[in-house]
Amino acid sequence: MKHRCAFFAMMVSFVTAITMTDAAFGETVYVAAKSAQLRSGKTSLDPVVASLKLGETLDVVKRDDRWLQVQTTKGVKGWIYHNNVSASKPAGGDNELATLGQSFRRTDASAVTASAGARGLDKASEDYAKRSGITQQQRDAMDRMTAYRIPDEAIQEFLKSGRLGEYAE
Repeated sequence: MKHRCAFFAMMVSFVTAITMTDAAFGETVYVAAKSAQLRSGKTSLDPVVASLKLGETLDVVKRDDRWLQVQTTKGVKGWIYHNNVSASKPAGGDNELATLGQSFRRTDASAVTASAGARGLDKASEDYAKRSGITQQQRDAMDRMTAYRIPDEAIQEFLKSGRLGEYAE
């Protein structure tokens, strides 16, 4: 009888230890978004440690509320929001047709287009604006609006107060 009680107490302790641990042993999830970022921490403002593709396999290391700490097949560890993963592999993740379609859609912005976004209108757009009767004052106002940057902290507070993104209920 004494041995049974000791065995039972040991089993209860063992089961409790397993259920209390943070690790999700052997759990595999898949990236369910077309693209997702693996972050160093549990907010959308934390630095990105890896960019993930649809269907990519991830091993769950730890769960913390709506965030999962995962490890990629390349060994990179980071955090991902639970809405970006699925327990089952999504269709189109690694198949050849999906890859072919993605390669046709993939385009890089030209140097002119990229710099235009940083400094206002490019030359062709500037000429069009002049021909269309858009005043210099209106173009300057547009440049001021595109140059305005919202601090990361303000964005984070907006997401929290509106219960958006990873703060959604």
